[in-house]
Amino acid sequence: MLRYIYILAFLAGVIAAAIGVACLAPVEAETCLSPFVKRLDRPEKYLYVFCVDADAKDNDFLAVIDVEIESKSYGKILYQLDVGSSGNETHHFGFTDDRTHIWGCSLFSSRVFIINVADNPAKPKLEKVLDELPKETGLSGPHSPYALPGRMLLSCLGDKEGGLPAGLAEFTNDGKFVRKFEFPKDAPYGYDVAIKPDLNRMVTSSFTPPENYKKPFTKMDLKHFGKELLLWDFRERKVLTKLTTGAAPLECRWSLKEGANHGFTNCALDNSIWIWEGDADGKYTARKLCDTGKLPADLRQSPDDRFLYVSCFASNEIQQWDVSDLKKPKLASSVMPGVQPNMMHVTGDGKRMYITNSLLSTLDRSENFWVRLAHVGPDGLKMDPFFNVDLTQFKTGAARGHDMLLY
Repeated sequence: MLRYIYILAFLAGVIAAAIGVACLAPVEAETCLSPFVKRLDRPEKYLYVFCVDADAKDNDFLAVIDVEIESKSYGKILYQLDVGSSGNETHHFGFTDDRTHIWGCSLFSSRVFIINVADNPAKPKLEKVLDELPKETGLSGPHSPYALPGRMLLSCLGDKEGGLPAGLAEFTNDGKFVRKFEFPKDAPYGYDVAIKPDLNRMVTSSFTPPENYKKPFTKMDLKHFGKELLLWDFRERKVLTKLTTGAAPLECRWSLKEGANHGFTNCALDNSIWIWEGDADGKYTARKLCDTGKLPADLRQSPDDRFLYVSCFASNEIQQWDVSDLKKPKLASSVMPGVQPNMMHVTGDGKRMYITNSLLSTLDRSENFWVRLAHVGPDGLKMDPFFNVDLTQFKTGAARGHDMLLY
């Protein structure tokens, strides 16, 4: 009896939240997107999940999940877009500035998939594959596709041979290569990129090149990881300063407040979040903000800039940190969505967080892959017991779900 009372109460809360979302004006901050990307003007209808075929025998694909709460197929996979090849290690993807296309990156094959989502959002179509990235740009391991006005900026993890230095490659929205920027010799590692347009600043972080991350974790050289952030003049694409952080600073998240000259990164091999800060003279420093759970793999923000969310891949938890006081961050809540939580995607209203649980095929320790949902409320993070998309039951077997986007 108590179980049914709980279920009814939870459903009432979900319905009330949905009504509230529908009545609210849209919130402009989708915190994981480039500031140049057009924002949704409504609650999300589709969740796109970039999936790696788990045994690399069948083609990788993009899964379309129905996330419109009043839909009869809510929480179901509606469609799979076959990308035409396997063994890519499909990883991160991002919208073009007009939100009509997704650029999907692959860490093993270095292919980039350009996918049209505007014509039929429920059934995206593959328009182009950039399959000669190393030859064309001199770089490999494309990681973060980041929208610029009319262009896409790719952060790449290695040179054309899979070593160092890493760099950035700039393309037009239709896939024509424009130019590249190599990282300096004293900070040759690459990973993520983020831009603060009102300050004319860009930041890049560092991981490890393909020659290292393609190995099983037990054979990776843990000394072959970066520990630097680079601060750039965005318009000039010129490095201004190098900052040292904990090992493997990954995601780059500028403060969302207008004019705020600081941001955050999660250091995966240091189990910590670090902050970079600029002063009135334009000088930057970095310091450890807090210690986290084990192997913080992804970092997200709340739209009001009060909270940071970090997925702790090795300790199976997601932590919510209150960073309203940058001198005294506080652990506000935590939740355990399942084994090895990794990527998160916070909705524009800040009330929902979608979660996947594959990091890399060379690092995953579980064969149970899923997409789950957490609600964000006054009491912190709470898992939704009714939203659980199983990624192990495809006709081709299990798939590793990684990055996500909403439409």
